[in-house]
Amino acid sequence: MFQKLKYFQTHASQMTNVLIGAALYVLLLVFVVLAISPERYGIEVGMPAPNTIMATKEVVDTVTTQTMRERAANAVEPSYKKAEGDVTTAVLSAMDGSFHTLIELAGTDPEAEMATITDEQLQEVREKIDPVQIEKGQLAALLSHDSATVNAAFQKARNLIRDSMNSLVSEGQENEAISALSRELAKSYDSSLTAVAANVARAHLKPNMIIDVEITDAARQRAMEAVEPVTRVKGEAIVREGEIVSPAQYEMLKTLGMVESEVIDMPLYYGVALFLLITLFACVGLLYAFVPHVLQDTKKVLLIAIVCVLTVLFSLFIRSFNAYLMPVSMGLLLIALLIGSRAAMVVNILLAVVAAILAPGSKGMFSAEMFTVMITPIVISPLAFIAFRKSQQRTMVLLTGLFIGMGNMLTVLALGFINNSDTAATLVNGLWSAAGGILSGMFCIAMQPIFEWMFNLVTATKLLELSNPSQPLLKRLMLEAPGTYHHAMVVANLAEAAASAVGANSLLARVGAYYHDVGKLKRPMYFKENQMGDNPHDRTDPRVSASIITAHVREGVQIAQKERLPEAIVDIIRFHHGDTPVVYFYDKATKLYGADKVDPADYRYDGPRPKTRESAIIMLADAVEAAERSMQNPDPEKMRNLLNRIIRTKMEDGQLDGCELTFKDLDRIREAFETVLAGVFHERIEYPMVDIPHLEREEHKDNGKV
Repeated sequence: MFQKLKYFQTHASQMTNVLIGAALYVLLLVFVVLAISPERYGIEVGMPAPNTIMATKEVVDTVTTQTMRERAANAVEPSYKKAEGDVTTAVLSAMDGSFHTLIELAGTDPEAEMATITDEQLQEVREKIDPVQIEKGQLAALLSHDSATVNAAFQKARNLIRDSMNSLVSEGQENEAISALSRELAKSYDSSLTAVAANVARAHLKPNMIIDVEITDAARQRAMEAVEPVTRVKGEAIVREGEIVSPAQYEMLKTLGMVESEVIDMPLYYGVALFLLITLFACVGLLYAFVPHVLQDTKKVLLIAIVCVLTVLFSLFIRSFNAYLMPVSMGLLLIALLIGSRAAMVVNILLAVVAAILAPGSKGMFSAEMFTVMITPIVISPLAFIAFRKSQQRTMVLLTGLFIGMGNMLTVLALGFINNSDTAATLVNGLWSAAGGILSGMFCIAMQPIFEWMFNLVTATKLLELSNPSQPLLKRLMLEAPGTYHHAMVVANLAEAAASAVGANSLLARVGAYYHDVGKLKRPMYFKENQMGDNPHDRTDPRVSASIITAHVREGVQIAQKERLPEAIVDIIRFHHGDTPVVYFYDKATKLYGADKVDPADYRYDGPRPKTRESAIIMLADAVEAAERSMQNPDPEKMRNLLNRIIRTKMEDGQLDGCELTFKDLDRIREAFETVLAGVFHERIEYPMVDIPHLEREEHKDNGKV
């Protein structure tokens, strides 16, 4: 049952993290889209432009490019190939058939005129000579001319077509052959008869050289591809104020999504959305590789998401003043203080990429400004970690902001001198970037207490506040359980030294030790260090006594949660005894009732066992201090043997199995304990009890004073 519950809790936590990540992606995408959406204009073809409009990115002038390509294709001469079959014979044969029918009509009505030709008569002739076309005037001329003249004209037309075919008639040049025929016949015959012969030739003439479509199309395609696209580069004017908008200019503006009545430039948003998604997945992968515990903590995932959103939101607002002023490093500082440096380094990459996209805004992408804004926070990020190694107090945060500002300025100057010949502009950008670093530190100082309170986080600043003796719980310990208070102080010294020796969080160990026994405030007189002679356990059943003793862990957790102590300190309280046995009362019970009638489980703490190095160190320090206090005439050898025995006992009982301490760490912890205890329980000179005679003193008055 417990395993199933744990599985469902883990699964629910993972789903929550996925939802948080999806929400973060959507919010960041919305901010980015708001930033990069180009300004749109109400323009139309043929109307003057209301403004001078620049290209936000490189764009192809598709209209002009297509016109130039069509011209190049049309300029290519077609390639020909010989037609299949005897085209000349087929053409002449078809013409002879039509001429024969028309010759039969020649001279049949010498008085024929166009007015005398009826529609029925014309239609009858057209059906006989189809597909040859003939008009009423042409039919009248045919009917009125004698057959010899018509035959001679048609024979000459046939010979002319034959000669043209022998000279090769190419596809597309048929009209030239017909025109040549008409010119020759017009020299000897009237226009109507010439037109009839030309109509016959036009109806039957076919080229004996046809276009090789494959070769011609390939040549034209090569000619089109040879034409370079006409483009406008980013920042180049597409149309100037007052200029009449041409179709080519309108198409370019439409492609850029800058026309109100047209669709927006969706490929731009698709690209940004995909790039942002890839960056987010990459950062999640880095977190999984270097700080997997962060992804297992929903509270920390939510904190990262909120910090990212706020940083981008602030940057989006401040970008309107200057892109270099954006407080990108605010996220770096907050995550470093609230979660850790490794997580901060990864989150900083995401924020740097988003800030780079925000920097140019609607003016376009992939500029020198964009590159500088992206690379600067990544290059400068180690400064924060170097500064925070010594202290994480709020004054150090501001000082770190100054360091980051200086680093930003130097980086911007370096990149500016490489990419820009305008020295004055580069210096101004450097100053803005320096101000951005300082602004990041100021925003971090303002936001850090809010996040500490919202998420109940343990930070260096919070720990320093909790270590103040004026804290309510510490004052209660000092007044209501003074022995426990002094015990906690010694444990704190031991824990801090041991944590420093193994590279754990020494400040957390010290403050955790201060509060590890706050549960004893419920019944302080049931604990030996607070007793002044009377011991209530002497008249209490050992099982009840054991229950009272072990309850101080649960009660300490309740008190700590009520006082909103950070979860890390609550865990130290919860873990500091693990499930170790209460040996004294177990031994007392076995002597009273017999070992077979005593359940050892009733004489153990509830656990769980320590899961962090700090909680394990405090467990050892707590046990060491209690045992050392009961030693008679302690010396270094006794101390060393006691320490070895306590550490070995905890190991054999499995209390240290869940933490990350190694055998080498345990040796260092023992040495640190020895050093501290040597100062606490140092050898003292035994003062003899001697009566000292009273010293008689003479009183001298000086100006009325004794």
